[in-house]
Amino acid sequence: MRRKHSQKKQLSGLTGQKPDSLLGIFLVSCLAPCLLLYLLLSAAIPATAQKPSLKLVPELTIGTESGDENLIFGSISYVDTDARGNIYVVDYKNRQVRVFDGSGRFLRKIDVPAGQGPQEMNQISGIAATPSGLLFINGDRKMVVYDAAGNYLRTFSVSFHVSCIRSPGTEEIVGIGPHEGKVLHVFNSEGQVLGSFGDILEVPKKFEPMKMMPMFGAPLIFSCSKDGRVFVLNQYRYEVLIFKDSQLKTTLKGTSEIYEPLTQKGRGFVSTAAAILPAGKYILVYFISYKNEAGEADLFLNGRQVGSLELHGVLMASDYEGKLYFVNQENYPKVIRCSLSE
Repeated sequence: MRRKHSQKKQLSGLTGQKPDSLLGIFLVSCLAPCLLLYLLLSAAIPATAQKPSLKLVPELTIGTESGDENLIFGSISYVDTDARGNIYVVDYKNRQVRVFDGSGRFLRKIDVPAGQGPQEMNQISGIAATPSGLLFINGDRKMVVYDAAGNYLRTFSVSFHVSCIRSPGTEEIVGIGPHEGKVLHVFNSEGQVLGSFGDILEVPKKFEPMKMMPMFGAPLIFSCSKDGRVFVLNQYRYEVLIFKDSQLKTTLKGTSEIYEPLTQKGRGFVSTAAAILPAGKYILVYFISYKNEAGEADLFLNGRQVGSLELHGVLMASDYEGKLYFVNQENYPKVIRCSLSE
């Protein structure tokens, strides 16, 4: 017994620790290399892949509850911008397009009365402003064009259904709608179709007989950024097609509890619409859905879904400086412009 106690004492003296601590020393010595490897790998992973750093900073609000009638909106449905910084806002309820400068100062308004006349429309289904300020208003298989001063130029007919128009930062605009095997079509201010691109989307067999109809061969809305990119959400699966120079450049694939593919409900059909725009080095995918109560957009970075971001309303447009425009109808309709901070 004395010999064992002596050996235990000698062992304690050699290690400088109590014998009960030997197991802890052994574990630390084994885990230390693993910890070092983890730290090295963590340092090698970009911080944005762990937690998106994008922030939206509100810098301008257009709209008020009372006071100046030019700032009181009934219901805002579309927003666009030109290269001079002017902001075009569709007041759907009052059937007007109101134009503001970059500081939010009211410039003019364009009335869009209901009817069949050259400057009349039964439904306003979108606007597109070119860099120089040409304004296209879309509806009922026709488009009305105004010059940069708000003067009426012309009306032209479209032989197929165009459900949405956007400006990709050129003097031509892009419209969406299935026609002759393509879904995206480029128009000039004279109404000529200069080219078409983007194949009709792969339609499930149950909808195959209807693939040339609006909503089945292409989504009803799409998005453009001012650098020429065109963003289209597949209405049958969470897939974003990104075009540039009339060519498909990349495809983003994501997952979301909010996204619902096109389905039949009762006698009608519904699908999840989305506004898709770049925000710095990210791509925002905002689902316009009753399920999106938090008002969040999915964030993609380098082709990968990396998180989400709470927005300041419904994502509508971006300008030539990369700033984003949102419509918020809470309390009263307004447009909010946000800059990006990373």
